[in-house]
Amino acid sequence: MVCYGSREISQSLHGTTALNHMTTIPTFRILIALGFLVLFAALYSIRWPFQAYEPQSTTSGNPVVATVGTDSITLREVEQAAALSLYQADQQRSQLLQQALQRKIEETLLAAEASRKGVSVSQLLAEASQSESIARFADLPGPVKRMSLGTTQDSPSHGASPDLEEQARIRQALLVSLRRKTDIHITLPPTEPPILTISIDDDPSIGPVDASITIVEFSDFQCPYCQKSVAVLKELRRLYGEKIRMVYRDYPGPNHPYASQAAEAAQCAGEQRKYWEYHDILFDRQTPGKGWDFLALAKELGLQPDSFATCLNAGRYREEVAKDLQDGFTLGITSTPTYFINGRPLVGAKPLAEFQAVIDRLLSQQPAS
Repeated sequence: MVCYGSREISQSLHGTTALNHMTTIPTFRILIALGFLVLFAALYSIRWPFQAYEPQSTTSGNPVVATVGTDSITLREVEQAAALSLYQADQQRSQLLQQALQRKIEETLLAAEASRKGVSVSQLLAEASQSESIARFADLPGPVKRMSLGTTQDSPSHGASPDLEEQARIRQALLVSLRRKTDIHITLPPTEPPILTISIDDDPSIGPVDASITIVEFSDFQCPYCQKSVAVLKELRRLYGEKIRMVYRDYPGPNHPYASQAAEAAQCAGEQRKYWEYHDILFDRQTPGKGWDFLALAKELGLQPDSFATCLNAGRYREEVAKDLQDGFTLGITSTPTYFINGRPLVGAKPLAEFQAVIDRLLSQQPAS
C-alpha cells in the first residue's frame, strides 16, 4: 500500500499520468467518509444498550418524574400520593388571594378618599375618629377625640388617643362608608381545587348507590372525634334522605390499639346484616384507653355468636381493614375523621353547618331532574 502511493505521487509530479492524479483525490475523500460512517456506527452500538433505561415520557400531562431501576414514577402518581395535602394547599392559596385582594381594595379606598380631601391617610383616619356618623358605624358612644397630629405630650390635645381596638373599629367603619359610595367589581375567579378520585372499594354503605351526594368517611372506632361526628352524620341522613349515600372506610390509628380489631368485628357483624348497628354500638360504648367485649356486643345485638366468633378469630377481614388503611395512606390522610364529599375533602369533626355548606353547593350545581 505504501509503494502504491509512492508510485502515484511520483507520476503526478512528472506529469506522466495527469488523469490518475485527478482520480486519487475523490477516492481519498470516499475513504474518509467511509471512516466516519464506521466510527459513527461504533459509537451508536456503544450507546444502544443504555437506551432501554432512558426515562420514557407518557402523555404530555403525565410525564415521568423519576426512575428506579427499570421502573418509572409519573407525575400523576406523585400527585395522588399527596392528593389531600395538595387540595388543602390549593384551598389555602385561594383564601390568601381573597384576603390579599380585600386588603388592596381597602388600601385603594382609603388612598383615594385621602387624595380627594388633600390629606394623608393617617389624617383621614384622625378626622374619621371625630365624625359622629363614623362613630355610629363603629358602634361607639360618640366621636372619639384623638390628639391632633404633630402635638407632643407637653402641648394641649383634643383628648386621649383611642386604643387600638377603637382605632380598628373606626377604620372599619370608614371603609364601610366608603364601600357604600364606591362601585366595586371583583373579577378574581374563585379557585376550584380538583376533585379527588376516592375509591369506595366494597366497604359498608348506607343510602342509594345513585345518590347525588356520596360521603366517604375514613374513621377510627377508638377516635373520640369520630365518635362526636356520629350524631352529625345521622342528622345529615335525616335532612337529605335519599340524596346522600355514606360509605365507611376504616382508618385505625397506631395510637389506638383496639381500633383494628373493632373494625374487623364490625365487618363480621356485617355478614349477619348488622354492620351499622354494630358500628353504632362500638362508638356508643367507646371508653378512652379501653377496648370492647366484641362477642358480648354481638350477643346484645342478636347476632349468631358462633359465626361471629369464627369470623373474628380467623381474621377474615384483616386484609380488608389493612387495604382501607393503605388507601388512606396513599391519599395522604393524617387524621380522623376525614370525609370526602363527592371528592371534596372535609377534615375533622366538623359541625353540621359545614357539611351542609358543601352539600348544598354541590346540589345547587346539579341539573334539575
